[in-house]
Amino acid sequence: MREELKTKFDVHLDDRLKLWWKSVDGAVPDKINDVKGDGRWGAQRAWSQISTTPENDACVDPDLVNGLLKQRDIARKEKDFHTADSLLEQARTAPDGDLPLRIHDESRTWRIWTADPPPKPVRHEKTQEEARMDVRDECLAIVEEYDPSKKAEVTNLLMKFRGREFTILKKLKDRYM
Repeated sequence: MREELKTKFDVHLDDRLKLWWKSVDGAVPDKINDVKGDGRWGAQRAWSQISTTPENDACVDPDLVNGLLKQRDIARKEKDFHTADSLLEQARTAPDGDLPLRIHDESRTWRIWTADPPPKPVRHEKTQEEARMDVRDECLAIVEEYDPSKKAEVTNLLMKFRGREFTILKKLKDRYM
């Protein structure tokens, strides 16, 4: 009977509030919103995509998926769960090929789902000792440029206070730059 009222007459029922209203353009009237409040539907973050591989990401239209998920939010807000479920299924099958989407409602994110985890970016980080050597060289270059007579003193400090190279560099920059 609820579905019949909704489809034939655009009449919506809210059992929790014990209210009914006639929908105009699918919108909830302001009087009902004032009583209902925004609840968790109030200030939601926008949906965002978590990138995987460029090849996989090219298989899906992000605007289409975001549009379907926004429509789903509206359907859920209006308690039209049948439509919300069908929109969710459309969004899940939006990518070309056999790649489904994984949709996370809590974090408001989605991504293409594969059995393999997405590749992690390759980082070419220096070891701690290499970074320390670079800082040491930078310290000596600053002293060489601004006060060459202090080079032996700074070299001695760098040797005496190993692990404090970054602090020494900061002090030198503050003093000379």
